[in-house]
Amino acid sequence: MSLSKLQIRRLLKKINKLKPKMRAMSDDELKHQTDIFREQLKNGESLRKILPEAFAAMREADYRVLGMFPYDVQVMGGIILSEGAIAEMKTGEGKTLTATMPLYLNALSGEGAMLVTPNDYLAGRDEETLKPVYEWMGLTVSTGFPKANTDETIKVSAKQKREWYNSDILYTTASTLAFDYLFDNLASSKDEQYLRPYNFVIIDEVDEVLLDQAESPFVIASQPKLQSNLYNLADRFVKLLKVKRDYIYKRDRQLFWLTYNGIKRAETYFRIDNLFSEENREIYRHVILALQAHLLMRKGHEYLVVQGKVVLLDEADGRLKKGVQVGTGLHQAIEAKENVKLTDVQKVAASITFPSLFGLFKKVSGMSGTVRTEQNEFLKTYNLKIYPVPTRKPVIRKDYKSKIFLTTSDKLMAAIDQVIKLHNEGRPVLLVAGSVENSEIISELLLNDGIAHNVLNAFNIVREAEIVKNAGQEGAVTVATNMAGRGTDIKLGPGVKEKGGLAVIGTEMLSERVKQQLAGRAGRQGDPGTSQFYISLEDHYVSRASTERMKRYYRKLRAKKEDGQKIIQIDGIPLRISLQMLRQRVAVQGAMSRMQTNKYEAVLRMQRNTFYQNRRKIMMADDLKERVERYLHKGIEYYLNEQDRWDSADLLRLVNDHISYEVLGVKHNLKTKKEIEDYLLDLCHEVLKQKAKVLINDEQLTQFYRTVILHAMDGCWIDQMDYLSSLKMYVDKWPLAGYNSDFIYQQRAFNSFEKMIERINCMIVDNLLLSPIYLNEKNQLVVVFN
Repeated sequence: MSLSKLQIRRLLKKINKLKPKMRAMSDDELKHQTDIFREQLKNGESLRKILPEAFAAMREADYRVLGMFPYDVQVMGGIILSEGAIAEMKTGEGKTLTATMPLYLNALSGEGAMLVTPNDYLAGRDEETLKPVYEWMGLTVSTGFPKANTDETIKVSAKQKREWYNSDILYTTASTLAFDYLFDNLASSKDEQYLRPYNFVIIDEVDEVLLDQAESPFVIASQPKLQSNLYNLADRFVKLLKVKRDYIYKRDRQLFWLTYNGIKRAETYFRIDNLFSEENREIYRHVILALQAHLLMRKGHEYLVVQGKVVLLDEADGRLKKGVQVGTGLHQAIEAKENVKLTDVQKVAASITFPSLFGLFKKVSGMSGTVRTEQNEFLKTYNLKIYPVPTRKPVIRKDYKSKIFLTTSDKLMAAIDQVIKLHNEGRPVLLVAGSVENSEIISELLLNDGIAHNVLNAFNIVREAEIVKNAGQEGAVTVATNMAGRGTDIKLGPGVKEKGGLAVIGTEMLSERVKQQLAGRAGRQGDPGTSQFYISLEDHYVSRASTERMKRYYRKLRAKKEDGQKIIQIDGIPLRISLQMLRQRVAVQGAMSRMQTNKYEAVLRMQRNTFYQNRRKIMMADDLKERVERYLHKGIEYYLNEQDRWDSADLLRLVNDHISYEVLGVKHNLKTKKEIEDYLLDLCHEVLKQKAKVLINDEQLTQFYRTVILHAMDGCWIDQMDYLSSLKMYVDKWPLAGYNSDFIYQQRAFNSFEKMIERINCMIVDNLLLSPIYLNEKNQLVVVFN
């Protein structure tokens, strides 16, 4: 986006000047503006040129249909979004209404506009609220998933999805869009596809989608691999290990590796000579996975065990990630750790991350209340500028400085005391826990003190809207994980404003961005409110990134406390500076981790785009005869290059392996490679000629070709995806040995992709020639793959 703040103000002024003109129009005249704008775009006018009139028209429509006239700050937010940037708008400033104007403008081209939310509740709510005004202005609007009252067991047809995605405006979730993209590219016929090229998207809570979830790929699994019995063996082994003696663990960098002693213990335990030899690679991989499960994956933080199953948690907001597994076998390692039934390890058929998904759009924009702290990363990684939108009313919320405690127990008791005090004053309190586990502990403490409250965490997310709706009532106490930082606004009940508004109390040290999100739940639209965070030196955020000096300081105070000194709350400028530097260090580590993930994903993205483009050509082609001929030539050439000299026995074996099982003898006296190649191609043509006789017409022949080609492509692509998933795990450890992991990953990924192309070609030839075909009782083609 190239707009300056001055240009935004000028556009706002133009839009405001058009208010009397739009207000004077009849309903029919205002509706007719949509046709006028569309005609202008067809005649070559730019979106920027018609923006003032289109925004003014939609603004007036919002007023007539919804009874809400967007404020100037909302119009400014809409301008920023329409130009492909991020609008930072505080909680309660009306992002839902703001989006109507840029969505309307960008949908006028006929190429579609989307608004993507973190969950289906918000998408469904916004679509239901705004559908009347869009339809009043002559646009179609849909959600990208079945409505809440629809039977979820009913499979949505491609035709239905095509209707949704062909709507002028679509409200959907980021995860739905990701899976739909993957399934669309796995379709076996044009009739099964439903997507059109991506045009314009507004990402609600853009930081959650493009930062917090940037490293979590969305995966479609294929057939299961053979299950290994090493998961339980490796888990039992790592339980015998001791830190420093058998492995080194750098908590601040989330790194670990076996010591010489640990390597020898592994070789003794598994009765092998060399842990790092090729034949023992899988043993080493399972040991590393087991260590990762024990050291990095914490129950109640990264995952929960629900009804005997390991379910991942979204650390950013505490929500369950149902149906999602950690890749490369880590999920099974966690299951072994928790002694629950191991799920099948499945090959990856397709995967994509949010950065790659939204990179497919012509224009991307986003909204959030807290993004400025990450403006450098957004600009560098996504080329997205951030523009703060002023609040309509001044923010009068008081953000008190954090209270620092030595231990977790001291911190929680002080926070509970403050909750009781505020509750007795009649103020509503939002008490935020750092994890699901901690939210349950806090809930028990409150019950012990007789404080009635609601708990909002991954276990009762279905009640989220109801709990949030009541969280602003007089005397209400709500215990929640970080999920309370986003979503439905907390509106104050009668009399609460006079008592001081909502009080947000945090009980964990968090990143600056998440801290601002949670604090922003109070003081919406000029309401009063307060926020304060209670942290301790035992918080996970602190302990995982502490310097040695900070650790010594903690141990010193802890020893004094154990000796009887009364040390509860601690403070001091050096301590606060150290904690601020720690917060910055963790933020940098997070950005670096996302950058590394994006490097791996960039390699996969290039391969995925190339593969899907070629696959789409096969899908769309009306005649595949010429392409099949090229496959035959390349396949025969590849087979003949396997050896320099071919006698009759070798040639017969090649024919029986790749062309026909029925040939009992081959032509003799073929002297040159060209003669052999021509002879084999003649055999191929004869086999295909016989297969064509089984079919009714050329259309079925093309269907046969398409089915065989896609089967080969998809099978090889699954193997390639599986290889790349494993490759990431291996190369992550190579920098410790001084290797350039990025270079090695790119080199091996490129080499494997070239080999995949060769395998696809050969598999197509084999499937074309060796797979039996017949027509069923309905004269439908059936291909029997070997």
